[in-house]
Amino acid sequence: MRQNAVLIYKPEVIEIAVPIEEIQARRERVEKAKRFETPDRVPVIPAIAHRLLVPQVGVRFKDYYADPETMLRTQILAQKWLMENIRTDAHSITGAWVGAWTDFQNTFEAGSLGCEIVFPDDDIPWVGPGWIKTEEDVRRLEAMDFVHGGINGRQIAYRREMMRVAEKYPVRFQGGPIFYPGENPALTHTSDGPFGVAGDLMGQMELFTGVYECPDLVREVLRIVTDKLIEWLDFCWIEENLPTPRNFAWTDDLAVSLSAKTYRDLVLPEEKRLRFHFDGYLSLHMCGKTDHMLEIFVDDLKINELQGFGYQVNLDRVASVMGGRVVLVGNVNPMLIHTGTPEQVREATRQVIEKLAHFRGLIIQDGSNIPPGSPLENINAMMEAAELYGRYT
Repeated sequence: MRQNAVLIYKPEVIEIAVPIEEIQARRERVEKAKRFETPDRVPVIPAIAHRLLVPQVGVRFKDYYADPETMLRTQILAQKWLMENIRTDAHSITGAWVGAWTDFQNTFEAGSLGCEIVFPDDDIPWVGPGWIKTEEDVRRLEAMDFVHGGINGRQIAYRREMMRVAEKYPVRFQGGPIFYPGENPALTHTSDGPFGVAGDLMGQMELFTGVYECPDLVREVLRIVTDKLIEWLDFCWIEENLPTPRNFAWTDDLAVSLSAKTYRDLVLPEEKRLRFHFDGYLSLHMCGKTDHMLEIFVDDLKINELQGFGYQVNLDRVASVMGGRVVLVGNVNPMLIHTGTPEQVREATRQVIEKLAHFRGLIIQDGSNIPPGSPLENINAMMEAAELYGRYT
């Protein structure tokens, strides 16, 4: 009797045309820089986000955000494109902001605390108007289920679906083992910071007005927001089985517009509560001209890394305050990368290297976030400059 043959589906491996030895060399280079040791040259990791990457795969943003499997597949193929076309020392395609994560960009906190999130057909999502105006609204905020509500509830569901389909998307670097990015996808275990989230919830103009007209209300919103952020992050560590000590990367871009005095008085207590909830490697990002904040970052927040610091930051000042103490990741002007020439980008990169490389602990990046449509030759000019001027002898 003839038995029916059983057909076994074997998914095609997604091959990334970068040798595994190169990936290992990149990892060593970056890790040495983060330990203030001496790599062969200054590492380069352009900050290329999904606004630029998703169109490279031919996927509409509308479809990317609507389906977790589409999101997973797009992320992997986008990282394949990045690794094969961008000269970078990036060495992984797993983890938040890279590959296999529940990507709702900078909307997940506001979108889990009552704000409308708009999903355009042709762009990343953005946050609608703020809604907190009164004490009654503040009490409503405090009662919200931040972990399971709104976008965060969607993140949890997306993560579980990515895990369910993970075996359909095996990945391999040249000469390396097969791995499955969707096996343990990341929830967004970072934060836009207490002040930034408060700006979404209250409206940015209303928040800045409140700083001077009703600071006690702002303090209460910041306290509640920080409680919620910590609750979510603790959930992420358990849900993802993340390691200890607990590394943490966060931002608070909106706070750059405050004076150092106002920041210390109003925001820093909650910022410290968030930061000192973690005991591992601490990375802070804040866009714009942060010269007036640098001592606070070092002495009060005791950060290990200033990531993607703004091109407006004075290099002599950041060198004097942070050189040799904080890993510096930055700060080539992203608009120069977008509209300039490769020679101009190389020169701007050379200046960063000249000012900061001798302290060690430098990683070249834009400062911050390369716009879509930027020429590849301009992005890759940062690596060319590192090879020309960033060799350690």
